[in-house]
Amino acid sequence: MLKKGSGLILVWTATAGASINLFAYLLAPPDIADWAWSLAAPWREWTPEFWDWFAVRVGLGLPSWLVPSLNFAFLLLLTAIGVRLLDHEGRERVVLKHPFLHALAGMVVMVSIAYILLAGHSQSSSAEGVPSTIPLLILLAAGAVSFSPAIVGGGNLVRRLWFILAGAGLLIAFNELSKLASGASIGVE
Repeated sequence: MLKKGSGLILVWTATAGASINLFAYLLAPPDIADWAWSLAAPWREWTPEFWDWFAVRVGLGLPSWLVPSLNFAFLLLLTAIGVRLLDHEGRERVVLKHPFLHALAGMVVMVSIAYILLAGHSQSSSAEGVPSTIPLLILLAAGAVSFSPAIVGGGNLVRRLWFILAGAGLLIAFNELSKLASGASIGVE
């Protein structure tokens, strides 16, 4: 019972964090409504501080453009661990019955998320001389580890990835509706 409760908390916390991460780094600050900025601004401020703190402890320098990918990779791994904790009884929750289709669906979701995260990084290399493909490699490595049966067990990580995308989509939709509503009220006055 304790493992299942821990797994639920871990899965939903990581899912919410990953949705906020996608939302916060997908839109530029001028494109974010006031209420949404109060959600995105702390995320954009605190997560780089966490990774800087971590990098100092490990003895590395961390370029700021790696933060969104590191955030998402870390949250994806936490989601996979939570799914594993939920599946501790060995019950298999399968949406797609064939392992090939399950892996294919997972790859499609990962490529979609990678595109969303990396759409803003068009430079060929960073100022430090590190290729900009590093965030994609971090993301894909986290995806490969997360989809590993050793991590996720028989649980269904793909369903949790859809929850992440749905959460980010809802945040974007509410943001756009807020901007439309505020634009309409400004036009009326």
